[in-house]
Amino acid sequence: MLQRFLGRLRGTPPAPPPSDWRGFDRATLHHFDAPELPLQPHGIAVPSYALRTEAGTGDLAMFLGIGEAWAQMVSRFLPDDPVVLDLGCGCGKLARFLHLNPRLSYIGVDIFQPGILWCRRAFAGSAGRFRFEHFDGYSATYNPDGKLKVTDYALPAGDGSVDVLVASSHFTHLLEPDGVHYLAEIARALRRGGQALISIHDQVAPGQTWS
Repeated sequence: MLQRFLGRLRGTPPAPPPSDWRGFDRATLHHFDAPELPLQPHGIAVPSYALRTEAGTGDLAMFLGIGEAWAQMVSRFLPDDPVVLDLGCGCGKLARFLHLNPRLSYIGVDIFQPGILWCRRAFAGSAGRFRFEHFDGYSATYNPDGKLKVTDYALPAGDGSVDVLVASSHFTHLLEPDGVHYLAEIARALRRGGQALISIHDQVAPGQTWS
């Protein structure tokens, strides 16, 4: 009796959040949550737990740590007044750190539209040098209503206009024909002497021809 009474006083414990973005309403993923960190004036907001899981980890410390590590590596290859294209930019994991360089121009591209919509709002104060483009390609997981094939897509950058292209955990999602097409587009967009920083899997799982 006492236990039932105490249970009513405590109420039903809140349900744990879904394990990743697939458990949330896709139509509202780009909405802003209450900030998880105190924001100073002109600071970039922190993306929601749901958006961070689509970018690889819901853990905030890991999300920020991975973004900073990539930014440090990218920064080693930047010339003065650089142009960076981030292929598979997600919800700005790398962009938020590159934003600290006031001379840098940035193009973020992703097939996952909620992340692009969120970034456009989060970086609205720097829209003159930071822009985010949605690739409306078909993906059963990330963009099931997409209309374009990867092999018909051109990166949103002119020939020889990009100093550094970043593809973090992008090629690991591609089949060979799509990967070949992206490599041709990267070669087209990079200036002479530009750099492409691409992460890949280099160890095939036992019994597989690719992974």
